Amino acid sequence: MKAFFQNRDLNYAPVAETTVYNPLKTKSLRLKFLIDTGFQGGILIPLKAYLSLDLNLFEKEETIAATATGIEVKLRTSKAIIEFDDENLECDAYTTLGVRRALLGREVLSRVGLSYNPPQELKLPLR
Repeated sequence: MKAFFQNRDLNYAPVAETTVYNPLKTKSLRLKFLIDTGFQGGILIPLKAYLSLDLNLFEKEETIAATATGIEVKLRTSKAIIEFDDENLECDAYTTLGVRRALLGREVLSRVGLSYNPPQELKLPLR
């Protein structure tokens, strides 16, 4: 895994680049994931990546998710394997139409020891 801050276009967003495998490790894909501490799941990937990994062949029940704006979205769900350094982690992989950017969520972040501890109290203006 390689972690870095993406360029100014993404407001220097934290990015992790890693390889994703289907559950049988017969197909793999190298993806750049935006680290998203607001996403509770494992990984959210574009539908094209999901299908190229054949994750549709390993699907579980559909999942209903609520976006940050409160809209409910149906997600296709499968197991996948993510490579972190020399370790392979099984996690849930999600997709739906319209997903353009891969997200790495808290399910994976907590297992690899990456955490974000928000302040207990938010005061404006931030300084």
